[in-house]
Amino acid sequence: MFDDLKNLKQFAGILKELPRMQERMEEVRARLDEVRVTGETGGGAVRCVVTAAMRVVSLDVDPAMLGALVDPAADADREMATDLIAGAVNQALTRAREAAEVEMKQVAADMGIPLPPGG
Repeated sequence: MFDDLKNLKQFAGILKELPRMQERMEEVRARLDEVRVTGETGGGAVRCVVTAAMRVVSLDVDPAMLGALVDPAADADREMATDLIAGAVNQALTRAREAAEVEMKQVAADMGIPLPPGG
């Protein structure tokens, strides 16, 4: 019973801090859009830049790769090029997710909010 009261008190404290938490979350969202990470495959033949807010900023493909994409006779080259593009984008998104997680953990720690493992 006393644990329930303790939990209720903690919940009331969180509700009291809600406006400040919302303000901080807006700051984090803005900061995540400024954080840039890069994914790269094929030794730099394909490079993708993504924000920590999961927005693709740029996708650079080596001109030699572009030729493989448009040449109808180059099925194997086209498959390799599309795999490299997908790999670079996925690598950048993974790094963006990791960067966002670091930012969110820092904000939660600053505000004294405990996060569950992996949270």
